[in-house]
Amino acid sequence: MNEFIDCHCHIFNIVDIPLYATIQGKLNVNTINRFTKSLGITLFAPFNLIKKGDDIVATKEDFIRFFERDLKDSIIKFEEHLSKIPEIDLSKTLITPLIMDFDCIKEVEENSLGISNLEFQTQRLIKGIKASKNKIKICPFIGFDLRKLVLDDNGLDAVKKLWKKYSDSSNKNASINNLISGSILGIKIYPPIGFNPYPVKKNKRKKYIEFYKWCIKEDIPITVHCQKGSYSAELSSKDINRMTHPQNWLNLLEENPQLKNLRINFAHFGGEDGVEDMLDPGRIFSDGIDKNTWTYTIIKLLQRYPNTYSDISAYNYGKSFGKINDYSKNLKKVIELDYLKKFKEGKYSVSSKLLWGSDVPMVISEECYDSSYANYYKHLENLVNKSKKLNQNDKRKFIENLTVNNPKKFLKIK
Repeated sequence: MNEFIDCHCHIFNIVDIPLYATIQGKLNVNTINRFTKSLGITLFAPFNLIKKGDDIVATKEDFIRFFERDLKDSIIKFEEHLSKIPEIDLSKTLITPLIMDFDCIKEVEENSLGISNLEFQTQRLIKGIKASKNKIKICPFIGFDLRKLVLDDNGLDAVKKLWKKYSDSSNKNASINNLISGSILGIKIYPPIGFNPYPVKKNKRKKYIEFYKWCIKEDIPITVHCQKGSYSAELSSKDINRMTHPQNWLNLLEENPQLKNLRINFAHFGGEDGVEDMLDPGRIFSDGIDKNTWTYTIIKLLQRYPNTYSDISAYNYGKSFGKINDYSKNLKKVIELDYLKKFKEGKYSVSSKLLWGSDVPMVISEECYDSSYANYYKHLENLVNKSKKLNQNDKRKFIENLTVNNPKKFLKIK
C-alpha cells in the first residue's frame, strides 16, 4: 500500500472555535460537549481547571497544544505522524480536513478582509497549507451551515460563490499526485449545531433540496456528522440526536428519488456505541442484528444508494467501562457479517462503502489513539487480521478499499 487517504480530520486552532457561545450554551443547557469532554472537564464547573490541572496537562498535552499551534505547525506535526506508517508514501497521501461553519453561532467580528468567519477560517487554513510546504496533499472540505439557506435569501448563491472561489475543477478525476493542495474538495455539514438536514417545514425543505440538487449537479462530495454525543454550543442531547439521526437522510432520499445520486459520507458510522447497539446476540432470528439502530440505518443508506459512504473516524478500538464490550471485536463482527452477506438492504456491500478517517485532533491523547497516528491505524489493521472469517486476500483487499479505493470513489479522484 503506497497511497493513503484520511477522509476525516481537522486542522484548526482556538481562534476558530466559538468559545464564548460554547461556554454559555453549556451553562444554560447543562450538557457536556465533545471539546470539553476531550479535556476531561466540565465547563459548568470551572474550578475543575485548577483542581484537575496536573492531570489534564499530563494526559491531554498533545490535544491542548494542537489548539495553541499555528496551523502551519499543526500540518507539519500531522505529516510527522503519518510518516510513522511504513506502508505509505507521503507524496501519495491525501488528507481532507473538515472546516466547521460557526457563522450562525459565532459573534461576527470585524476583520481587515471584511469577510465572514467561515471564509476567514478557510483562508487561514489555505495559507497554513501553502506555508507548511508539506509532502502530503491537503484538500479541505469547506463547512456550510444549512440554516443560511433560510436566514439569507442569497444563501445558496453565497455557498456557490465560495465553492467557485476555493475549489479547483482540475481536481475532478485527478490522481493524488495531481491534486491542487489547498483547494477545496468537498462540503462539510454538521447538523448538531442547530439544523435538521431534512426539516419538517416545507419552505425550509424546498431550499435544502435545492442545495442538494446543486451538489449533485456539480458532483460535490458531502461529509455529514452522524453519531450520538456530538458537539453543540446550545442544544440539548435530545435535540442534537434528533437532528443528527441518519433516519433524516433515509427519509430525504426515499421521499425525493431525484436525489438518489447524492454523494455523501455519513461520518463515524454511528460511532462505536452505534455499532454496539446494533449487535444484539439475543436477536437469534436476525443474525444478532438490531435493525432499529443508528448504524443499521446507515447500512441501509450504504446498501441502497450508489454514492453513499461512511467513515469510521474517531472509533474507539478499546473496551467499554468495566470491559464488558470490546469495540474492536464489535467492528470486526460487522466486517464479517458483511463478508457473509448478512446485511440484505440493497445491492452494495458495506465493505465497498467504508472510508478511513482519524478525526485528528479529537482522538489525540485518547486511549484509542495511543498518542500516535500509526498506533491508532494499527488497531484497525489488527482487528482485520484477527478475523477467522476472511482469508488473507480478503483482509488485504478490505484495508486497501478502506484507505484508498473507496475514498477515491467518494472524492471522485483517480
